[in-house]
Amino acid sequence: MVSPEEEDIFQGRSHYPRPGPGEKIPVQVVDFRRLFAAWSPELKKTLYFEQAPPEEEEGLKRVREIILLRVYDWLADRKGIIELTGEEFERFMEVYEEFLRDLGEIQYSRQKHGRRTENVFELRESPYIVREVRNGFFSDKL
Repeated sequence: MVSPEEEDIFQGRSHYPRPGPGEKIPVQVVDFRRLFAAWSPELKKTLYFEQAPPEEEEGLKRVREIILLRVYDWLADRKGIIELTGEEFERFMEVYEEFLRDLGEIQYSRQKHGRRTENVFELRESPYIVREVRNGFFSDKL
């Protein structure tokens, strides 16, 4: 299991951004990593593991491999985590690579597909103008 001293995320004090229907939250990616997650009914929270939990581990439900995406939620003004499946992570990486190329703002929303809720990321054009900085004397520019 991931050591709880490592970060607040694994101590049960984490923030899970949950946008409402039709709402989009601007987020900034802090980092991401591949982990195993399992629900513990006794503790009533999700536990994260670096390696797959042993089969004899009793009481754990819904053991799955996830990508844990740590983001900064601009609306809540704090860090949060988002659990992504493999397919969602692939779609996220497409948006993230475009963000690294073109800059802008990554927006996070959730869409309902039947009984499942899917994480969706979109890239929006930045409202700020990015200009190239050129070297030279200030007096020459005047």
